[in-house]
Amino acid sequence: MKKYLLAAAAMVMVSGAASAQSVNLVKNGGFESTSLTESHQFKDNQVTDWTNAATNGYTGYGYNFLLKPNTADTTGFKSLAGNLDYLYGPGAGAAAANFADNGFTGTSPAGGNFLLADGDTNFHGAVSQVISGLTVGQLYSVTFDWAGASWYTYAGNTTERWDVSLGGTTKSTDTVKLGPKGFSGWQKGSLQFTATGASQTLSFLAQGTPNGLPPSLLLDNVQMAAVPEPATWLTMILGFGVVGAAMRRRKVARPQLV
Repeated sequence: MKKYLLAAAAMVMVSGAASAQSVNLVKNGGFESTSLTESHQFKDNQVTDWTNAATNGYTGYGYNFLLKPNTADTTGFKSLAGNLDYLYGPGAGAAAANFADNGFTGTSPAGGNFLLADGDTNFHGAVSQVISGLTVGQLYSVTFDWAGASWYTYAGNTTERWDVSLGGTTKSTDTVKLGPKGFSGWQKGSLQFTATGASQTLSFLAQGTPNGLPPSLLLDNVQMAAVPEPATWLTMILGFGVVGAAMRRRKVARPQLV
């Protein structure tokens, strides 16, 4: 019994250490905390913890929008200049011409708010936040939900991808190719980075072709966590094995003397 308790205690400590490493370091990764009451291009501080890069483009900010659920292809979204636009989708809403049975449901896998970003190089700008509490040399995994979509009134073939950066390192998702009025469907992105500082900027920059259509990307459920060291996983596996063996031994009935 004593051995069983010691093994269980060891397993709990190891499991706790692994859980501590897997804490999500991204704040407001689902974009639910916001001062915006409608789907709208955002400035700094309007989406809590996130910065929209200042650019020399059309509105002085990256053409990035906070989208409320079930609005992108129905009631639409507004730019800082007051333009009202839509995505192609089955909702149609106020503009019947934006109807497309392309599978877009107006929501993300998480069901709440999400971001829309213009990948046109004349308009795009990075969405970012500073991540603190990093360990230099530690490997971190950045995961997120993303999709390629089509902007209303611009029907043509496009390509879309996200460029994701941590500090001075940039990695890219796969590139999706869409036909006119298309939607790629939501998919899971996963990229790994090694921290080179205790605090570094995590950013997402929409990239696509061709300019003018424009290529459009969606983003939600951003998470970042340390990748457990192989030794941690091995210790956990051994710990579970020790506890399992101890429990099996306790279940074996002792022969009774007659």
